[in-house]
Amino acid sequence: MNTTIHRGARCGLALGLLALLAACGQSGQDGDASVATKEVPITTSSAEARDLYLKGRALFEDLRVVDGRDLFLQAVAVDDGFAMGYFMIAQSALTNAEFFDAIGKANERAANASAGEQLYIKALVAASENDQATQRAALEELVAMYPGDERAHLQLATFQFGVQDFAGAVTHLNHATELAADFAPAYNMLGYSHRSLEDFASARAAFERYVELVPHEANPYDSLAELLMEMGEYDASIETYRKAIKVNPNFGSSYAGLSINYSLQGQTDVAQEAADDMLAAARNFTERQAALYQAAAVKLFARDIDAAMQICDVILGEAVVAGNHSAMGTAEEYMGDIMLASGDAAKAEAHYDAALDHRLQADLNEANKAQAARAHLFKTAIAAMVGGDGESAASRTAEYIAAAEAQGTAFEKMRVHELSGYFAMNQEDNDAAAMHFAKSSQLQPIPLYWAARVNQALGRLDKARELAQRAANRNTLSLNLPFFRADAVALLAELSGA
Repeated sequence: MNTTIHRGARCGLALGLLALLAACGQSGQDGDASVATKEVPITTSSAEARDLYLKGRALFEDLRVVDGRDLFLQAVAVDDGFAMGYFMIAQSALTNAEFFDAIGKANERAANASAGEQLYIKALVAASENDQATQRAALEELVAMYPGDERAHLQLATFQFGVQDFAGAVTHLNHATELAADFAPAYNMLGYSHRSLEDFASARAAFERYVELVPHEANPYDSLAELLMEMGEYDASIETYRKAIKVNPNFGSSYAGLSINYSLQGQTDVAQEAADDMLAAARNFTERQAALYQAAAVKLFARDIDAAMQICDVILGEAVVAGNHSAMGTAEEYMGDIMLASGDAAKAEAHYDAALDHRLQADLNEANKAQAARAHLFKTAIAAMVGGDGESAASRTAEYIAAAEAQGTAFEKMRVHELSGYFAMNQEDNDAAAMHFAKSSQLQPIPLYWAARVNQALGRLDKARELAQRAANRNTLSLNLPFFRADAVALLAELSGA
């Protein structure tokens, strides 16, 4: 399992919050003397709170987030002044309201924490406000202050991964493993970083080391299985996902991985069974939502749009009952995406409008509501292109570019190129489209597919084949993959015969 949050869990938070592996170092008291230690100390007045925190951190680093969260809650019940306890509650929060409450409490208590802990909290507060420059600066200062702390290197590497600086992430992850050869979480991120660089041999070695270090946890098997799936080793991937589920029957992402494996092979009925098992294993609202999204993806892989939309209605209905406007917004946006991929621009726009309305009512800060408004511009600009409304497409594209360049995260700035690529393609300027797509996110299946089509039109067949291959077989956990996966496979077959 990657360290990114499922789209149904916490949509709208800053890109830096997608990293779930933030943690501090070994035990100790607060103090200005902490700068002389190898690792960031833990500032708490209670030995019991520290013990609970350390046990929770170990679970959290093994991606047992729900279990870790329970121990963090117990830790702050013992010591309400425990800033890093609240920091970790924020990191493991199940709702936006819980996240913002916890990070606020961590920030209020930071003055009594050590210098390193203050930097952790400063980075997370900055991430929650979409201030990636401050977030990066705080994490770089943390590493400079504690160069011997493997967790500090992991945290900076996780940020770099989030902004798609995969080579930079590898550098700091290698530092982390040099400092602590048995520090398992670093190998997980190292595997994903190498995979993103298309270095599958190094990725496999990192994940296999991760399995070797913590064979009693599910996530190492899950991460290795995901890589095997992307390498097309479906049988081995399925076997490895089943090992993860045997270790932890509640590990939802492994059921999702099984479902995707079967969908990629056209085995819709078995894929649906895995999605049903995922739903049966769900322990809370967030896990139920993730399982239902996976069930919708099964229908989309099979191109059963009506069935997918019916499941999305269930997702939305459960979010309404829960009073969770962020989850309502996520459901409406996904329904908009489905309609857009189906060519119904008008219905797509209606869903995107509803998504924005919910997000503006959600438990989000102003920075995240502004980001939601920018996302709405991005989506509706594409909808205008699909609907043939050239005037709206041009004005919304220009407005999005201006807003994202002024205030956007690194991901949003990559989206500037994605949107510009679509606009140029719509204007039949394939050279400009190819240039922009090359600068967009390389972890998104849809722009990869259209980049392949553009390069095909330009006669760049080798590049088109490479892009079609990545569009069809990479980023397998993306809920956007089903929209164009069959088209990408067909294009790849066409290009392979060219």
